[in-house]
Amino acid sequence: MSNSGLRLVPVATELEFPWAMAELPDGSLLVTEREGRLRRIADDRLVEEPVSGLPEDILIEGQGGLLGLTLAPDFETSRTLFFSYSKNMGDTNTTAVARATLSEDASTLEQVTEIFQGAVRETAYHFGGRLAVLDDGSLIVTLGDGYRYMDEAQNPDNLHGAIARIWPDGRIPDDNPFTSGGGDPALFSYGHRNVQGLFIDHTRAKIWAHEHGPKGGDELNLLEPGANYGWPAITYGINYDGTVITDKTAAPEMQQPVFKWVPSIAPSGMTLVRTAAFPDWQNDLLIGAMNGPKGQKIVRIDLDAAGQVEGSEDLLQDLGLGFRDVLSTDTALYAATNDLDGTVYRIEPAD
Repeated sequence: MSNSGLRLVPVATELEFPWAMAELPDGSLLVTEREGRLRRIADDRLVEEPVSGLPEDILIEGQGGLLGLTLAPDFETSRTLFFSYSKNMGDTNTTAVARATLSEDASTLEQVTEIFQGAVRETAYHFGGRLAVLDDGSLIVTLGDGYRYMDEAQNPDNLHGAIARIWPDGRIPDDNPFTSGGGDPALFSYGHRNVQGLFIDHTRAKIWAHEHGPKGGDELNLLEPGANYGWPAITYGINYDGTVITDKTAAPEMQQPVFKWVPSIAPSGMTLVRTAAFPDWQNDLLIGAMNGPKGQKIVRIDLDAAGQVEGSEDLLQDLGLGFRDVLSTDTALYAATNDLDGTVYRIEPAD
């Protein structure tokens, strides 16, 4: 029981760094484990055998592993899903995205095909990895700056610190911002640090993304094609050792966050509330907060009918839990912790 008037009901325990969740049409859940496994939760029970068929080149190191997950809009008939992972390339690695078909019994991934690779790097940090499908069927892929390559986030010719847009087969859409030149054809937006939250509000036609700042300066942004979100030329944060990255928090033609956190909360995962048991939160954003000076909670971003931010509310912070992902379905609200011994909880009103 939390002081927030909520209770957490364990649905599945002993997950190794759960990272992303998706609801299947039958109400069961798929959950990625960063340690390189895809798991299913059915009838409030973790299915013992992991889903088989994942690629063998998943890099499980640092912040790398099996990452994001999203279903194709026609999943009910096609059984198609997409997942992201850190790809082991020997001395280098990258963020990769694959398309696969989930078997009818949900035990195996079939026809697994890599459809996208981000920028190649030599670090095991800041992979991004969240996925979402736009109204036109194209896929948005969030990418980190690789930590060491932060200055390249201001270079639209590569995909460090970027967000990409592709078709489900990996082709590049002709209407991407830089297909005619001036940047990488896959680029949708740039100037990001490490985007680990993504949600498309189809009703209000908004693409929400949040990203980790350094020490301070976590950001919630509205994505626009071709836009520059400033990292590291502008930031509200500083280096972990206390040194200054830049004295600028704004610059011409660089986007400002719609909400920011100083000190940091280490945001990860994001959902839009549609669960019937939470009528006062309908169409608000929920964001997991893993750690940092102000983390270990879930943040509700209060949105008005037009999708403008009206305020925020911290939830569950008295429990001392960090949350990697959150998921709202018609019937339930779920949260996954960010631990090696991770748990997926169902969040319920206390009364």
